[in-house]
Amino acid sequence: MMVLSLAGCGTSNGLTKAEREAQVTRQVQEGLDTRHYKIAVDWMKPLGGMPRHVSSNYELEVNGDEIVSYLPYIGEAYRLPLGGGKGLNFTGKIEKYSINYPTSNRSHIEFNVTNDEDSYHFRIDVFNNGKSIIDIIARDRDAISFDGEMVF
Repeated sequence: MMVLSLAGCGTSNGLTKAEREAQVTRQVQEGLDTRHYKIAVDWMKPLGGMPRHVSSNYELEVNGDEIVSYLPYIGEAYRLPLGGGKGLNFTGKIEKYSINYPTSNRSHIEFNVTNDEDSYHFRIDVFNNGKSIIDIIARDRDAISFDGEMVF
């Protein structure tokens, strides 16, 4: 009985590992093609600081021409509104969105967002397995990076 239950753990929904990987690759590409995707982050890498694991629920979501950023921020800010501002928690309009494919397993996305506090340049690398790296360069704050994974 134990052998049968362990054998059942080797596949998910009756798919082989290669089939699961192909399914994830299709989901990643579909999200990128339609510009509707969400990346849940689990690591924050502040400029000049140590990488830090972050709790769940931090994410970046792209919905067509709109971005919803709910990300933590640690770093130096050069100008802030009274009270500290929103940091990287905002909804904004995406400008100058571009995507290219430097390798067969990686997509590179760049776009800009400006809100009432700052201007941001986003660079996102998404791999076929959904793993993602987000780099954010702001006009009035230190740059910061995040590691995460696309969620479906």
